[in-house]
Amino acid sequence: MTVEKLDKSRVKLVFDVTADEFEKALDKAFVTENAKVTIKGFRKGHAPRKVFEKIYGVEALFESALNVVLDSKFQEAIKDENAKNFIGRPEAGLEEKIERGKDFKVSLTWDVYPEVELPEYKGVEVKAKNLKVTAKEVDEAIKAITKKDAVKETKTEQVIAKGDYATFDFVGTVDGVEFPGGKAENYELQIGSGQFIPGFEDQMIGLKAGETKDLNVTFPENYNEASLAGKAAVFKVTVHDVKVEKFPRLTAEYVAGLKIEGVTTSEELKANKKAELEAKKATEEKDRQLNDIIEKILDNAKVDMPKTLIDEKVNQLKGQYEQQAKMYNIPFETFLSFMGTNLKDFNENMEKQGSRQALFQVVAQKIIEVEKLAPSQEALEAKAEEEAKLHNSTKEKMLKANVARYYSDLAYKALVDLLVANAKEI
Repeated sequence: MTVEKLDKSRVKLVFDVTADEFEKALDKAFVTENAKVTIKGFRKGHAPRKVFEKIYGVEALFESALNVVLDSKFQEAIKDENAKNFIGRPEAGLEEKIERGKDFKVSLTWDVYPEVELPEYKGVEVKAKNLKVTAKEVDEAIKAITKKDAVKETKTEQVIAKGDYATFDFVGTVDGVEFPGGKAENYELQIGSGQFIPGFEDQMIGLKAGETKDLNVTFPENYNEASLAGKAAVFKVTVHDVKVEKFPRLTAEYVAGLKIEGVTTSEELKANKKAELEAKKATEEKDRQLNDIIEKILDNAKVDMPKTLIDEKVNQLKGQYEQQAKMYNIPFETFLSFMGTNLKDFNENMEKQGSRQALFQVVAQKIIEVEKLAPSQEALEAKAEEEAKLHNSTKEKMLKANVARYYSDLAYKALVDLLVANAKEI
C-alpha cells in the first residue's frame, strides 16, 4: 500500500492486487452472481462455472469481484495506524484496466482530519468593553416594566411626534392600482415603532388630526410579498386622532406593587434596573470580544479543510431549518420566503456558515490540544453529579448518556476563558 497526499486534506491509498488474489475474488463473485440467474437445465444458482462463463462471459463477474477486493483493501486500510484520521467513507477507484491473469492496482481516497497551522491566538487585539449604562437606558428599562399600566391620552395639540399613537385610514397603490392588504380604516400605530415599511412612519411626523397626505415609499427588495418587492408605492393617509402614552408615577405604593425583591422605592428600582443592564452589557460585551477574537483567529489560521467536515456542518444547519418547516407543516420554500430569502440564497448562506463552523471546530480542537484544555475525568464526573441532582438521576447514568456533551461544554468554556483572558483591549 502506498499513500499519496492530495489537496483539501485528502489521501489516496493505492493497493496492488495480484492475479491470484483477483482469481479468488472471482470465485466468491461467481457464487454471488450465479445465485441471481436461472440457466436452462439447472436449478437457480446451481449452474457450473464453465456454463455460466460461456453464457455471460467471465467479465460479468468483474464488478462483483472488484467489490470483494475493495472490501478486503478497506479492511486493510482501517487497521493502519493512520486510519484514526480518516473521515467518512472512502471513494473507490480503479487505477489500471482489469485483465484476468494480470496484476493491477486499486485505490481508496479518503478525507482526513486536517493539519492546523495556528496563528497567534493570545494577545489578540479587541475593542475595549463598553459597560456604561446611561440614565436614558435605565428610564427605558423602567418604562418597559411599567408599560402594562400606561394609558393613552388624547394629545392637546393633535400633531404627530415620534412615539405618539396615531389613528388613521390608509389606501396603498402601485402604479395607481390598489393592492391586497394595502388598505385599512381607523388603524392605530405608534409612530417610530418601525412596523411599517421604511419611510412611511417618518413621513407621518408633523401631520395633524384631520389632515390627508400622500406618502411616497418603496417596498424593500426582500419584501415577503414578491409582487410588491422593490416597487414604488403611494399611501394616501388621513389622520383622525393623536394620542400620547402616559406612564404611572413611581410612587412608593406603585413600586411596592411591582413585587421586585428588595425594591420598595423609585431609587431602589432605578438601581435594580441599572444593575441588570450592567450585567447584560457585561455578557454582551464579552460575547462581542469573543466573536471578534475568534473571527481574527479563523481569518489567519491555515487549514486545508476537507469537504466532508464542511458538508457535515452544512447538512446540520440545513436540517435545523427543514425541521422547523416540518413543525409548521409548510413547504420548505414557503418557509424560506417567510424568512425573506429563497432556496438559492439560503443554500449559499448555509455553505458559508457551515464552512466557517467547520473551520472553527478544527481550530478550536487544535488550541484545546496545544493548551491541554481537555477536561479531566474528575471534572466530567462533577458535571454529571451536578446534573444528576437536577434530573433525579445518578452520576453514572448521566455520565454515560452525556459524556460527549460534558466534554464539549467544559473544553469550550476553558477555551473561551483562555482567549478572553489573554486578549488585548485597545
